Amino acid sequence: MGAVPSIQIYTGLGSSHSWIWSAQCLDLHGLVRVNFVDSRSLLRSRPDVLIFSGGDGFRMAEELGEEGMQRVRDFVSSGGRYVGICAGAYLALRSRSYPSKSLGVVRAPIANLAKEPPANIALPGKYLFDCGGRWVFHPVRGEVILDMNGEGITAPLFGGPSWKCIEGGEVLARYRGWSERATLLIDEAAASDIMVGKGAILRTRYKNGRIWLLGPHLEHPDHPVANRLFVDMILDGDASIIIPQPVREGTEELVAVRRQLSEARVAYRGLEGASWTIGRKVWEHEKIGYFINAMWERVQLREPSDQKLIVPSTMESELSSIIRAMRGIRRDLALGQDTIEQAGALFEALSSCASTFFDSYFEWRLRTMLATGRSG
Repeated sequence: MGAVPSIQIYTGLGSSHSWIWSAQCLDLHGLVRVNFVDSRSLLRSRPDVLIFSGGDGFRMAEELGEEGMQRVRDFVSSGGRYVGICAGAYLALRSRSYPSKSLGVVRAPIANLAKEPPANIALPGKYLFDCGGRWVFHPVRGEVILDMNGEGITAPLFGGPSWKCIEGGEVLARYRGWSERATLLIDEAAASDIMVGKGAILRTRYKNGRIWLLGPHLEHPDHPVANRLFVDMILDGDASIIIPQPVREGTEELVAVRRQLSEARVAYRGLEGASWTIGRKVWEHEKIGYFINAMWERVQLREPSDQKLIVPSTMESELSSIIRAMRGIRRDLALGQDTIEQAGALFEALSSCASTFFDSYFEWRLRTMLATGRSG
């Protein structure tokens, strides 16, 4: 098996469904030394690469606290690699308004920040983010076109930054424009001024470590060329020695889990059209499906006879609770009741369930690869 880096992906409070895209991308490319961590388990063991994906950067910082953020700084300064995507990129930046809510390891002023942002013309719930007297605003949402050494690469932008410059680092790609599938949230001329030619992907050093910051989601499953670029970033560095771990406790009986996931897929479709503003983020019902379908697809895989997928023994009961929660939300929505609190608890439970599942899944993938001596 070739050199595969050890990777941690943050899935705790403040993260969104988009960490699933990183998991899917790494799985597809055979990078299977992956663990999924929250604020308590973050950096409990030392990975080669730490990924913070989309969500709410302020909520991530609040959840990590100063102690957790210092752990991240110490990890990078001692030679670790940090990949920040969308909210994870904002999290790394130095902030004058909220210095306690950022890692503060990169000085790179953003172009989509203003005291008086341009007039919004679409998707008002996705447009603004309050930064204490100034506003982060999002000119374009959807598929953007990046210029990387003259090559055009497409990837989706869902609130990520555009950068004016970076101190002590380099701009690897700039925004060239956007496709017809994108939605303009401000006037086209204003969007061009704020986006075109501005930084989309940055790379820099922090003491002995390295940092990549991504505005767009290169890991999104609909963009294979961008996926390859994302994987190249992950592979750009040393990989620690693989130390086989004991098989974690759980169950290899997947019939009940498959049944529960099948029921969950039906239940979430019953929430079609629903959305909730939870904290600073809008969560549409489709995001429930990202968690459920990613698990569903993987419990359908054929297992080698000597390497069984072992899932957490609590997974059946967790999925049962999730199904009940979705049905309860559907009932209360029909009655015209507020379901924001229930939805917040639902998304937290989904992320937790999917995170423990993917820990077990990637452990199984690694065991299988080691047993066959096959590289991804």
